[in-house]
Order: sequence, then C-alpha cells, then structure tokens
Amino acid sequence: MEESQNMRWVYSSLFANIAMGPLSTIVVLYILEKGGTVIEASFAITGGTLISIFAAFLWGKFSDIYPRRKIQIMLAYIGLAVSMLILYWAKTPLEIILIYIFYSFMATASATPLNLLIMETVEENFWKRAFSNLQLASSLGGTIGLGISFFTTIAIPVKLLLIVLFFISLISIDLTYALIPETKERRERKLFALNMHAFLSRIFITPFLWVRLTNESVLKSFKNFKFSEFRKTKIFKLYMAIFLFYIGSGLFNTVYPAGLKQIGLNETLVFLVIFIGMVVQTATYFYIGINKRMIATNENLYRSLMLRGSSYVLIGITFLFTATEVLYSNLIIYPLAAGIAFSIFYTVSNVIVFESIGEKGRGRALGFYTAMIQIGTLIGAMASGYISYYIGYWLNFMLAGAFVITSITFFKALLEKNSKNF
Repeated sequence: MEESQNMRWVYSSLFANIAMGPLSTIVVLYILEKGGTVIEASFAITGGTLISIFAAFLWGKFSDIYPRRKIQIMLAYIGLAVSMLILYWAKTPLEIILIYIFYSFMATASATPLNLLIMETVEENFWKRAFSNLQLASSLGGTIGLGISFFTTIAIPVKLLLIVLFFISLISIDLTYALIPETKERRERKLFALNMHAFLSRIFITPFLWVRLTNESVLKSFKNFKFSEFRKTKIFKLYMAIFLFYIGSGLFNTVYPAGLKQIGLNETLVFLVIFIGMVVQTATYFYIGINKRMIATNENLYRSLMLRGSSYVLIGITFLFTATEVLYSNLIIYPLAAGIAFSIFYTVSNVIVFESIGEKGRGRALGFYTAMIQIGTLIGAMASGYISYYIGYWLNFMLAGAFVITSITFFKALLEKNSKNF
C-alpha cells in the first residue's frame, strides 16, 4: 500500500499527455487551414525535433544542477498551456511553426525529472513497475487526447479544440503541484544508462539521452576513429538499422495527417484514423507487458519490421485511389503499422540495444543511439514535405516502407553475429 501511495504521482502526467498527444497532428492541420503547404508542416515538425535535441541537453543539465523536480515539471506543463493559448491566436503558418518550436522546447523539460523522480521516491525493487506506469500514462494519455480530438471536432473546429486542450493542461499543472513530492535524495542522469527499465522509460517519453560515463576525451575518440574498422562492428549494424528505420518513420509520420486531409478527409476523420491506430498501440503495449518473454524474440522483430514497412507501402498505394477508399483501407492498415508493428519493434529493439552495447562507454553509446533516432527522423521529416508536395504522398509513403524493410538486413546481420558469439 505504501508503494502504491509513493507511485501515485506518476499519474499526474496523464493529463499533460492527453493535451500533448494530438498536438503535432493539430499543428499540421492548422498550418494547412491557414493556407500553408505540407512543406511548411514538415518545417514545423523538423524544427520541433531540432530544438528538442538542444532542449534535452539543456534541461538535463538543469536537472543535475537544480534538484527541485516539481518546479521543472511544472515549467514544462505551464509551457504546454501557454503554447495552446497562443496557438489559438496564431494567424499565419510561420507563427504556428514558431509556437510549435517553443512548445517542443518546453515539453522536453519534464522527461528527465519524471524518470529521476521514480529513482528518488520509489524503492529499486519497484522501479520496473513504476517505469511501466509512467509509460502507460504517456501512451494512454496520448490515446485519450486523440479520442477527445476526434469527438470534439465533430462539433467544433480545430481552433476551439486548442481551448479544450488548454484547460486539460491546466489540470496537469494543478495535479503536479498537489501530487509530486519534493525529493530528499538526489540522483544523476547517468543512472538511465545503468538500468534497462529506466532507459526504456526515458526513450519512450522523449528519445533524447545525454549522459557520459567515461572520462575518455571525445577529441581522442574522433582522432582514433577509423570507419573501415567501425563498419565491421556489430554496433555499426545496430546504428544503421535504427537510422534507416527512423528515416522511414520520419518520412511517413510527418506528413501522414496532411496527406489524409489533402486527399479529402475532414479533420474529424483524420483524428479517427490516428486515434484507432493509437488505441491498438496502447492495447498492444499492455499485451506485451504481460507476455514480454513470448513477444521479445528476434523473429517477432523481423515480422514487426516487415509488417510496418509493407503497411507503409500499402498506404502509399491506397493514396492512388479516392478519399473514401483511403479512409476505409487506412482504418485497417494504419493500426497494423502504428499499433501492432511499432509496439513490438519498439519493445524488442530497445532491449536489443541495451544488451548489445556492453558496459564500456554505455552512456556515450546510448547517446549515439538516440542521435541516430533523431538524425534519421530529421532527414525523413525534411524530405517528406518536398517529396509529398512535388511528387505525391503515395511515393513518400512507399519510400518510407522501403527504408523500414531495408533496416531488416542490418538487424539480421547484428543478431546473427550475436548468436554466433554464444
């Protein structure tokens, strides 16, 4: 009972995730509504990702220097509320882009202190459960937010939806103030690299990790670096697989809402497709949590990649047909890609990453891993706007699928090499 009380604050993040869940979709649709193009929508997502990389470093340092976790989390949620409010008054696509960049900077502030709070307020024996609860609050909150967006846009425009989400974000501020405890014990971010459950939770909330567990000079590392030798290592295959996968994800996810909108679906139907996908994703995460040993196999990793890649290709093909055909087919195909396939891939791949990099220089290796995620996503996000605008969404989605399927080659090479070492 005492442990349940200690972990109750984890759910204070639920309402913030409800408000944040649909925001990237709203921003894309809002840019189109204000006369912008898919290129400007991709600029918004790319700009938000870029600033989040810098923000993760800055807020992480802040967490090490200033151990008042409640204050930092409240700053993040206040930034969320302010973003919702000023988005309501935005008049041009440029203003929307700049506001979204501000939101991305502020939202990143909560990731590190939320994870550190678990380590500081919960006994280590209960970390796995607490981190699972934190991930559930993130996934479930985002799904609920998309559900609210779907139902409310039946009656009100996207602009008024921002006011609804603004009031929800205020609830998250109140709950943070009321539930999150002041910590007596101070822990540093390097623990993310030493505990697998902490690492998985941190990457789930926001895929940026800046930690360093070695005094080895970075300049010396670059001086001794030889690409010809590096490409023979298993870590190279791991990074390449992750890099290719997230290029595909960046290509697809950045412009998918815009593609649905511009092919003829209204905002309500766009939210419906994405909401169904997230419902399936949340249910799959829950199922994996119960059956992780059965799910976390190399064969399921390959299957999830093939399912996600082929689903992207099929979605690209559907965009050659009418809006009605796109709607009904995507209500089936999108949940396969975003729900089942991604949930299995995310769970299995991150465990593989944590176990593959070894003990030496783990912080730096995990830092490079998250860098590969973001560089791949950035390349995909930036290219997606131009490909979709000048050629077509169908080609962009098919290319996304091709990148995901190609990543299987590197994952297989990595895992086959690992099996030979035993």
